[in-house]
Parts: sequence; C-alpha cells; structure tokens
Amino acid sequence: ETHYDGGVWYSLPGEGACDGPPTGAADCTYSYSWPPEEISLDELAGADSSAFWARADDDQANARKVQAAADLFKRKYPESASLTEPWCNFDFQKFWH
Repeated sequence: ETHYDGGVWYSLPGEGACDGPPTGAADCTYSYSWPPEEISLDELAGADSSAFWARADDDQANARKVQAAADLFKRKYPESASLTEPWCNFDFQKFWH
C-alpha cells in the first residue's frame, strides 16, 4: 500500500526490453523511446525541495505532487502523447503461492 492513489511499482529488467509494442513474452515486457522524455526531481521540487516532499503520508499532498509532475511534463513536452495506466495481468496469488 502507498500514500499515492493508484500508485504502482514497476520493475523494468534489462532482459525484458524490446522494440515495438510489448508482447508479454519473457524477452518483451516493455519498450521505451530514446532519448527519453524526462523531468528531473530538481525541476519538479524547485529550490525548496524539503517543502515539496513534506507530508509523505498525506494522500492529498501526494496527489498534488503527482499532478505537479504531470503538469511539468506536459509543459516540457507538449507534443508527447498522454499516457494511460497500462493493463496488467499480474496475479499476486498465483505468483506468491
């Protein structure tokens, strides 16, 4: 559980990278573009980073942080496609039991 609504941890192992859309095969679980479109934590948090990251257990404050990151990314890369939450067929019970 996280204090970020809808928060998901992703693991992107090197052996899963592939060209084109991911197929789900062991050697093709994700793809990416190069050079990457990225924002830095310094850009996001600004000069007073301790204030930005304060209240880590506050769901509403964290929602504002996520929105700030999305807004900054959109300003920096206005032509970039909006991302949606990827479909995931991970079965926790099957994996861990």
